[in-house]
Amino acid sequence: MSAATLSPATPATAAKLHPGAPFLPTRQHLLAQGWQPLDVHRRANDEFMGTEKALRQKAIVEVEACAMDRAICIFNYRKGRQCLRLFTEGEQVGKMKIYRWTWDCAQAQ
Repeated sequence: MSAATLSPATPATAAKLHPGAPFLPTRQHLLAQGWQPLDVHRRANDEFMGTEKALRQKAIVEVEACAMDRAICIFNYRKGRQCLRLFTEGEQVGKMKIYRWTWDCAQAQ
């Protein structure tokens, strides 16, 4: 079953979620639809490197993690009681594409 089949989101949100969609415009659409970035990093001493650091410097605080061996990152959002986790491919922020998504809630780290 695809993530879109399980979608509790509005049609406007679901329409923007598709594999290969560019991350930054999709993020802007989500924020405009009322999705809030969810920062799962609670410790002040969390260190970020590589792509995670580049994302944080662009105030994209919802990044949970980026793999070191593959160009995959995870981002977390909340809208009311709904959660959304986006998975992207790509190492350069401006070239990231949506890979997949789930409606799971991330755990604080």
